[in-house]
Amino acid sequence: MKGIRDSLSPETRDRLSRQASDLAVECMKQYRFASMLIYLPFRSELDTWPIIQWAWSSGVQVIVPRSQRGSREMELYDLTPEASLAAGSYGIPEPDPKTAVKYGPGQVPEVIWVPGLAFDAYGGRLGYGGGYFDTLRSRLDGEAQAAGRQPRWIGIGFQEQVIPQVPMEIHDLRLDGLVTDQGWMKFETGTGEPYHGA
Repeated sequence: MKGIRDSLSPETRDRLSRQASDLAVECMKQYRFASMLIYLPFRSELDTWPIIQWAWSSGVQVIVPRSQRGSREMELYDLTPEASLAAGSYGIPEPDPKTAVKYGPGQVPEVIWVPGLAFDAYGGRLGYGGGYFDTLRSRLDGEAQAAGRQPRWIGIGFQEQVIPQVPMEIHDLRLDGLVTDQGWMKFETGTGEPYHGA
């Protein structure tokens, strides 16, 4: 699946990233999300910067993760236009902990945009093998209950990354929805019902 994603030309990735980003923004508007956790793109991942820039211009709070290789956990930081970034444990651009402001404990983003290598129409996701998002979900579940609201976990990627079925284990993160350059789906019934935000 990584090879399929890597095979997309930079021009194609840029075009499809913008299409997917436009749909993600429509999703954000429809649900009136006021805060989001989103990854910063690395290598051939879908480029999320258009979503981030829209959020900044619209007053939506942007939170990004910083991976902790030893504990396989993610620290969360507020990301502002003035924030400085530094290469993290895996070379991924992440907030510089010397200058970035940590996202407060007990706070829960309203939507969490999740990257992956592959997705399916049942909420399945194939990650990178580190279990970072599974660990984050376990941590945020308790905080979400205390806050009285659950975040939406929505995958985002290229349509080429959608396969008939992703192999899932019981502890794997199951998504609430998926956005690609071709549309968006929600998985509230567990069967995957495609729909567009228009």
